[in-house]
Amino acid sequence: MEFLKIALAAGLVIFADSPQSSAQDTPPAMPAEELPAGSEVLARGPVHDAFAKPVSMDPQVPVAVPQPPPEALQEMPPAERPAGADIVWVPGYWAWDADRNDFIWVSGCWRNAPPQTYWVPGHWLQSSDGWQWIAGFWKPIAAQTQQEIEYLPAPPAAIEVEPPGAPPSVDVVWSPGCWYWSGGRYIVRHGYWISQQVGWVWVPSHYVWTPRGFIFSPGHWDHDLENRGVLFTPAYFPPAVRLRAGFVFSPGICVDLGMLTLNLFVYPRYNHYYFGDYFDDTYSRMGIFPWFKCQSVHTWYDPLFVYDRWHSRNTEPNWARQQAREFQLRHDHADLRPARTYTEFEGRMDRMPAAKRPERALVQSVKVFAASQSTSVKFERITAGERQQIAVKSSDVRNLREQRNHWEAPAAQPVPARPPVSQPALKPGREVKPAIGASRPEVRVTQPEHVVLPNPPIAPRSPPSRYIEKIAPGRPAQENSRPETKANPKVPNPESRGRNQPDDTQGKDRKP
Repeated sequence: MEFLKIALAAGLVIFADSPQSSAQDTPPAMPAEELPAGSEVLARGPVHDAFAKPVSMDPQVPVAVPQPPPEALQEMPPAERPAGADIVWVPGYWAWDADRNDFIWVSGCWRNAPPQTYWVPGHWLQSSDGWQWIAGFWKPIAAQTQQEIEYLPAPPAAIEVEPPGAPPSVDVVWSPGCWYWSGGRYIVRHGYWISQQVGWVWVPSHYVWTPRGFIFSPGHWDHDLENRGVLFTPAYFPPAVRLRAGFVFSPGICVDLGMLTLNLFVYPRYNHYYFGDYFDDTYSRMGIFPWFKCQSVHTWYDPLFVYDRWHSRNTEPNWARQQAREFQLRHDHADLRPARTYTEFEGRMDRMPAAKRPERALVQSVKVFAASQSTSVKFERITAGERQQIAVKSSDVRNLREQRNHWEAPAAQPVPARPPVSQPALKPGREVKPAIGASRPEVRVTQPEHVVLPNPPIAPRSPPSRYIEKIAPGRPAQENSRPETKANPKVPNPESRGRNQPDDTQGKDRKP
């Protein structure tokens, strides 16, 4: 098996040890405003999963689609780039659109990467039922010299998704419980309260389903939406354009992140957020829910919703209810819904008197957005040569996708969503909250498999340093308030002990 080498350098995603290509070999990019006939820039669709992704608490086998995805498009980033040393370009990929019964292109995005992580892209994989999307994930950079992707047997059902009661203070949010693989079995780590800070979103530990096994994604801090980068709209290309030799697409229509949450949805079975006009009941029957439904539909944990609700606790105490009211207005009045294509959006603006046009729109040209005085994002222009170099290097993402496809191709017996796994013995007095869904059956333990990846450089920035942890529901919280300073930049992670030494199986009860 070939090993992959991944590096981050000069704010670009670089996949090394690939065939050398010249920047001059890349054909000129087709701007989003000048697409070939039959193509459309969309104003709704999937949110790039490297930009934002809901957390599935009980990973399910993904939905299958009837057709194989086309060959990946050649893509070049726009000349407008957010300023910042940690900004990376993550290339796009194909997504299935049930309305068209065809694939659409999820444009690449500029991403302010989570601290000390790198992106492992998702991929399409053929199964007996069709083609399934296997989710990508941000992987922490380990301290060891080599990175590993570990494929584990299925974990037990999710526990403690909901908090046991009111938070102990206004500055904390709930992180659900999780199962950890240790010593050849799964052991529990109870949910806990974590101290929230402005600008940082906590993504709790969870699992990613693949036909080969489950990948554990440990909890980590990520940037809030305002500081996450630039998200571009999807686009549709007819088959004749997809196959055109030398066609290179450059996304140029971006999403106003300040307007995103008013039009945000979650598709748990597809491991994606969706944005735009998905207000019809047809979509809820498909399994596409408004993002605020995470409060009642507990198949996923929504880090963005949890953060925004906390952030609005003082200025808008009824923020969550307002989200539901805004959704209901658009659900009941189709004329209030956003346009579905960029052409439709432009037509609406042309017909609307200038005085009545909204100050902020869900979608707009990145050139206009970068020149706007209202945005907090600072942009810089990159040269044509730099753009071409990114395009050439980004083509190596396809190699990584193909490697994952090779590693994770289903065997004779694909891994089910939850095969028989036992509940580990807990210390007396430690109660596990009843799981969501089916009961846990008997144990079947297999040895995990590994794929080795060499270590990329560590990202320079650090996440917040304070957290409050609850050992079990109802027990007093204890706080680690070690401040981050220039002399002490290392940040404790509330998940760090649980991975190797979960407190629920060590036989020692830590006092609060």
